[in-house]
Amino acid sequence: MTPTIGGTRTRGRPARRRRSLLDRIRVFQRPEPQARPWHGRPDEAYRVLEDARAVLAQGWIQNRWFVSGPAPAACLVGAVVHAARQGGPGDPAVKAGPALDYLWDAWQESRGLGGAGIAAWAAPRELRMARVRDLTRWNDQRGRTREEVLGLVDLAASRAIMAAVRGG
Repeated sequence: MTPTIGGTRTRGRPARRRRSLLDRIRVFQRPEPQARPWHGRPDEAYRVLEDARAVLAQGWIQNRWFVSGPAPAACLVGAVVHAARQGGPGDPAVKAGPALDYLWDAWQESRGLGGAGIAAWAAPRELRMARVRDLTRWNDQRGRTREEVLGLVDLAASRAIMAAVRGG
């Protein structure tokens, strides 16, 4: 039997189909990670933001994340991380993530740089860390007030509520 391509048997085995160049290249490509929506997470982000607001109302600080003692206080990001830790089992960084995304989007909106953003989508770790640095710098800016910080938390919480009402 003459070897052929396309399914004719050669020596008791099916002949291999010849792969195109594109098929051969795809073998070496890693699939791009797809961002997934945080289905069901806006309500969790809202709870973290509300708990963070309570921490900030009790005591807000700059140039540090936390101060414990008789008068505990936290910066914006520190309050979110603290609220996520208090919210039950699970990795606090993962639980704080959506709330931090809503905060960053609200900060962008307050600066006139876009609208709702991508808070409903899972942000890659590197992007979220950059956002944490942005929010920390914003919190620590000279002249910043507790009222401005609480206002940003309120804006982010309202965006999380709207997303929850829309269904994610």
